[in-house]
Order: sequence, then structure tokens, then C-alpha cells
Amino acid sequence: MNNERKGINLIITGVGGQGNVMAATLLASAILEAGWEVTVGDVYGLTQRGGSVASHVRWNKGDPLPPLIPQRSLDILIAFEPLEALRILIQFGRETTRAIVNDRPILPIGVQAGRLHYPDLEELYAAIKNLTTETMFTSATNLAAELGNVQVLNMVMLGALYGCGWIPFSANAFENTIQSLLPSKFCDLNIKAFRKGVDVSTSAH
Repeated sequence: MNNERKGINLIITGVGGQGNVMAATLLASAILEAGWEVTVGDVYGLTQRGGSVASHVRWNKGDPLPPLIPQRSLDILIAFEPLEALRILIQFGRETTRAIVNDRPILPIGVQAGRLHYPDLEELYAAIKNLTTETMFTSATNLAAELGNVQVLNMVMLGALYGCGWIPFSANAFENTIQSLLPSKFCDLNIKAFRKGVDVSTSAH
């Protein structure tokens, strides 16, 4: 991991409606409970639902960092959509960036209307790999659907992050955060989704 004084820069990206802002809130809360200084900054596209959304999460052991990550300074990318992963990597990625990418594309309105073209998936995946030192692609949408609700995609992705061992926090601490911040009727499903992500990521490593 990076030097604690310099901090760790992570972005969770996707499109509006995928739950990455909630994922960033939960992650930041777990980091704060672990005794680190953490800041969160959200950047929205033109429309909240269906538009690009990127949540910057930064933490260290020193003074709080500015909320937005400087260009070419990204340590970890969590991408709920592959084209959004490429967008972020082009702007913020560097040679040491590692990424977890959901492999299910969401077609922008322009593509659905036939005005634009979504990149070939194999070419898109290759471009993402070329911009990272390590990338794990996961079928998080399918895993969430197996639990009966694709909206828990965000918890599957955070579970994958923990399963990779890229951040110095325990899965138990994050599950405690889920229980403290989410309504009780949603906790069991979200914890199941988180654990499914952990299991898939751990087996991949």
C-alpha cells in the first residue's frame, strides 16, 4: 500500500442509479471508524440517473486531504461500468493503479438512440488492462441478480474490494457499518451481497 502520510486515493465510478455514492459513504464510514482521516467528493455528469458519477474517497493518517483526487494520482478504481472505468483511468490513472471492474455495460442514451457507438467489449477490456498494473473483472451484476436484487451490485463490488486485500480494513468492520447506517430491513441482503463479492474476489486471488 501507499505510504500512510501520502494517503490512498480511490474512486468508485458508475452511472446514476447504480449506488456508487452510497457505496462511497459506507466505505468512508468504515475507514473513519478504523481511525483514519477520510474525505469524500462526488462528481456528477449532466443527469443524475444514467449520467456519469464518480465518488472520490481519500484517506491517510495525517491531515485530511482535499476531496478531489489530482489527475494521474489514482491508486484504486472500483468501476460499476466498464466504459466509465476507461474514462476515469484516462484522467486519473497511473502506472500503479489497480482496478476492479464490473463487466456489464450500460448503454448511454446516445447509443440506445443509434447516434453513438459503444466500444467493442474486448477492445474496451484490453484498454483498461493497459492502463492499470492489475485489473480484476467481475460479473457483479449477475451476482447481485442471483440474490434477487441488482441494486446490491454496489455491495458486491465493495466485497470484491475487501476480498482483494488492497485496503487495510476488516470485512467485519464494514459489515458493522452496513448494520449501523442502513435500515434494518435491508441489512441482511446487503451483507449477503458483500460476502458474495468477498468470496468471488478471494477465489480469484
